[in-house]
Amino acid sequence: MNWLADRRTTVVLFGLVVLMLAVMQAVFPKTLAAPLPEARVQSPVLLFEFSRTQVHLDHVFGTPADPARIAAMDRGNRLDFLFMPIYGFFVFSFFAGIAQDRKRRIWLVFGALGLVAAASDAVENTLLLDITANLSAPGSALALLAWPVWIKFGLLALASGGAAVALFQSGRRVLAALCLPAPLAILPALIQPFQFGSLAAALIGLGWLVMGLHAIMRLR
Repeated sequence: MNWLADRRTTVVLFGLVVLMLAVMQAVFPKTLAAPLPEARVQSPVLLFEFSRTQVHLDHVFGTPADPARIAAMDRGNRLDFLFMPIYGFFVFSFFAGIAQDRKRRIWLVFGALGLVAAASDAVENTLLLDITANLSAPGSALALLAWPVWIKFGLLALASGGAAVALFQSGRRVLAALCLPAPLAILPALIQPFQFGSLAAALIGLGWLVMGLHAIMRLR
């Protein structure tokens, strides 16, 4: 575990996270086929993840479904399988460093949340690919989708909360404050995903940014 606890490992993984996000941003569809009325979600990727009905899918892919949109979404979701272990081990590495510095293995529990979230993400993407393969009749895949989606986001939000506690205890109060909103936003996002889901996802991303910056600062 020593190499995962090394800040240099955390920084390398953070760089890979940023790189993969940039690549996937270029691969996934950029806009919705049609805006969902009264929804704040503008990302086709997030609206697909939050979809619960055929109507939601129609706003992502169009009516009739656009083959180019389906192909782009599938390419992005297949690429996402490479991203999952990268962000999972990035979160774990951050907390492994905290555990090593403080000689308290309890912090590894928060690191494990990143790995479990990545595993849930893999289940989610398997369902998403099944949905696009049967877009006119998504059936049980669409019915099950909410479970891995919100397990993923929930665990990543909790990991941000753990980072907030760790950073506060280290005296990094500004960085801690930037990690705190993610766990606070996850319940409203779960209740009203089309209103607050994008915010929760962005705040989890902010937490990752803070974890990466903290690791970079510790290199000096």
